[in-house]
Amino acid sequence: MRVRDCVVVASLLVNVSYVSAAPVDVEFTSAKQTFVKEMKKPAANTRAAAVATFAKIPRPGTAELLLKRGLFDSELKVRLATRAGLRQLADDATVSGYLINELKKSIKKSIANEMTLEMLRALVASDIPERQVELIKFIDEFLATPKGNLLVPITLIDEFADQSEDDYTEQREQDPARAVAILSRAKVFESHFGYRRTIVQAMSKIRKLEAVDFLIELLPKTEGLIQADIVSYLTAVTKQRLRADAAGWAEWWEKNRDTFEFPDGEIEPDDDDIASDQLTYYRIPICAKRIVFVLDSSGSMHGTPILAAKQALINAIDALPEVVHFGVVMFDRQADAWQPRLVSATADAKKNAARAIVARPLAPLTASGAALSVAFKLEPEAIYFLSDGEPTDDQPGSIVNACSELNRVRRISIHTIGVTTAGGHGGLSMFMKPLSSRNYGKFVLID
Repeated sequence: MRVRDCVVVASLLVNVSYVSAAPVDVEFTSAKQTFVKEMKKPAANTRAAAVATFAKIPRPGTAELLLKRGLFDSELKVRLATRAGLRQLADDATVSGYLINELKKSIKKSIANEMTLEMLRALVASDIPERQVELIKFIDEFLATPKGNLLVPITLIDEFADQSEDDYTEQREQDPARAVAILSRAKVFESHFGYRRTIVQAMSKIRKLEAVDFLIELLPKTEGLIQADIVSYLTAVTKQRLRADAAGWAEWWEKNRDTFEFPDGEIEPDDDDIASDQLTYYRIPICAKRIVFVLDSSGSMHGTPILAAKQALINAIDALPEVVHFGVVMFDRQADAWQPRLVSATADAKKNAARAIVARPLAPLTASGAALSVAFKLEPEAIYFLSDGEPTDDQPGSIVNACSELNRVRRISIHTIGVTTAGGHGGLSMFMKPLSSRNYGKFVLID
C-alpha cells in the first residue's frame, strides 16, 4: 500500500472512532462531582439535601451511587433521603431496568442484604407494569434458590404494614395497599402459610379502602386460621357480624364502600364473639387446620391440675373434625412428640392420642424451650401451650426471643394456657404472656 493510501485509511479510522465515541453526559458528570463532594461534609442535613438533589438525575449511575454512598450513611436522615430518592428513580425505565439487573446478579451470587431489600422497596413503588412483572419473577426465582430467604420479602411487607399515611404522602412512598397487593402475586403466596398470613396481617393494618377490597376478595379463597384472621378484622372494622359469609361481606361492602370510614384509634381484631358451634380449647378458638397441643407433664402438675389438663386435651382432640391435622407434644425434663408428623383427626388417631396422653407419667423439670422447638418442627399453623411455671432449660426471655425470631417467617399462632398450681403463677406472666402476645396468640390463666 502506498504511503498516501495509508494516511487516508488512518484518517478514516480516526474519524470513525470519533463519531462512534459515546457523548459525554455532562449533566450527570457535573451532578456526580457535586454529590461526591457534598457527601463528604459532616452535616447530615447537607448530605440528605445532596441525595435529594442528585436523585433528580435519572441515570443508572445515580442509583448505583445512592446505593453505595447514601444507603449506608451513619445518619438515619440521609438513609431515608436515599430511600425516597431510589423510589423516585424507579419510575424511570432505564433506572428500574438497572435495578432489576442488579437483583438478578444478587441471585447468582446468593446475596440477600440491605441493598437487595432497598432495591426491592424501590421497584415495588414503580408505576411501570413491566417492572412489576419482572419484580415478581425475581422474587419467585430468588426463593427457589438454595439460599433464597423468605425473610427478605416478609420484612418488606411488614414495613409497608407499619407505614403511616404521612410516610407515603410526605416521602413519596407508594400506597402500601398497592405495594402489598403486588407482593401477593408471588408464587409463595399460594404455597407458604406464613407468607400468606403476613400479607393478610399487613392488609389488616393498612387503613385504605383498597386493603379492605383485597381482604373481601380473598375471603372465599381461604380457610382455617387465615380465614379467621380476615373475618375477625372485618368484624372489628365494620361492626358487622357476618362471620365467614363471603357473599354477605361482598354484598355489604358493595353497598357501603363509598361512605365507609375507618374507626378512630387502633383496630383490635374481634375474636371474642365465639359462635355456638366454634371449637375451643380453654376458651381459645380452634381455627387452624394444622395444630399442635403442648402439655406440661412436670412434677408440679401432680394431682388435680394434670388430671384436668389431660381430660381437657382429650376432649379438645375428640372434637376435632377429620380435616384438621394435629399433633401432641408432652414435656418435663425432655420433650416428646406423640407422632413424628401431624396426623388427620380420624377416630383411630384420636383414640391413640388419648391413650398416649393418659399414659404419660410426671417427671421433674420443665423443658419448655425444647417442647416449643419440637412443636415448631411439626410445622403447625397454631400451637396451644399449657404449663404451670417457668422453664428450666433456658431463661424465659431467651425462649420468647428465639420463638419470636423463628416465627417472623412462619407466623404460627402460639396460644398459652397458664395453670395455677401450688407454686403460684408469678412466673407465668413473665414467660407465657409475652410468648403469646409476640406470636399472634392468646394467654389464658386457669386457677
